[in-house]
Amino acid sequence: MQTSNNFYDDEIRLKDVILKLQALKGELFSRWKLIFITSLLFAVLGVLYAIKKQVIYKAELNFVVEDNSGGGGALGKYSGLASQFGFDLGLGTSTTFSEGNIHELLTSRRVVEEALLSKVNINGNDELLINYHIEFNDYRDEWSETMPEIKDLIFTTDRNRFSLAKDSILALAWKNLTNENLQIELGEESSIITVICQSKDEQFAKLLVEALVSEVSDYYTHTQTAKARHTLDFIQNRADSVLTELKLAELSYARHKDSNFGVMRAEGLLDELRLKREVEILNVMYGEIIKNLEISKVTLLNQKPLINVIDSPRFPLEVVRLSKLKGLLLFALLGVTIASIYVVINSLIRDVLEES
Repeated sequence: MQTSNNFYDDEIRLKDVILKLQALKGELFSRWKLIFITSLLFAVLGVLYAIKKQVIYKAELNFVVEDNSGGGGALGKYSGLASQFGFDLGLGTSTTFSEGNIHELLTSRRVVEEALLSKVNINGNDELLINYHIEFNDYRDEWSETMPEIKDLIFTTDRNRFSLAKDSILALAWKNLTNENLQIELGEESSIITVICQSKDEQFAKLLVEALVSEVSDYYTHTQTAKARHTLDFIQNRADSVLTELKLAELSYARHKDSNFGVMRAEGLLDELRLKREVEILNVMYGEIIKNLEISKVTLLNQKPLINVIDSPRFPLEVVRLSKLKGLLLFALLGVTIASIYVVINSLIRDVLEES
């Protein structure tokens, strides 16, 4: 019996909901003039917004990352031989720079700030990208009113002499650019990475993506070849040291031969054999070191071309803007939504007041 009553109560509640919805529907239709006028006003605002909205330029740069640090190929055959003499040619494979790491690296504070501090050619003049960023955004006009002490601030390449104000401005520029202007896309089925910059200044958008990729390429190459460069420097120093010892040994051997010419003493012959053996040993050592030195140079060259640019931005850049039609439709829809919500809320409040 109680189950039947519950079902009856639920049926009444459902009926009330349906009646309420029908009443709201009728209210919306009865207030169609208000909704229409509101949507019309918003549509006009949408067109005006599309006309007044600032033009945004979009720069895209595509590149792939190649890892040439594998130990295979012709160089791999010599790595074992070199290791017998205490040399590591740096042929190991590194997974430090995966696509995900490249993504984080491109938006890291270090890379973005170094890119902003790079010199670029703008309208025939060389200047730092950060100074140009400050100028076209009219930040100096804002600073003259709020912080006049830094309105004439100019960045230089000497990072060691930066003041707290310069460091703060660089940090703020990094945050704004990574949050609002920069976008990194990774290919789903390929290893292509796309760097996108959207800015109101066409030159800045193009120059920033190029500076970012250049900075990452330099950092990437420097990091990947660090072991090979260390090995090359070590082998070069060792080669110079052995060559010096070899020249001294050859000089001692020649002097001994000159001073003992025609002398048949056994002690003199033993000294001559010892000096000759020392020269021969140093010659063999020097020859092997030079061989490893050349292999190490080839290894370093083989590891350098790591980032290959596929497509770089060219003028004129793609323009990103809201069309008049799109602005009209979006704002008209927004107007209809706002007016409808107003009518519904007003109707509900009126019903509540009437019931009470």
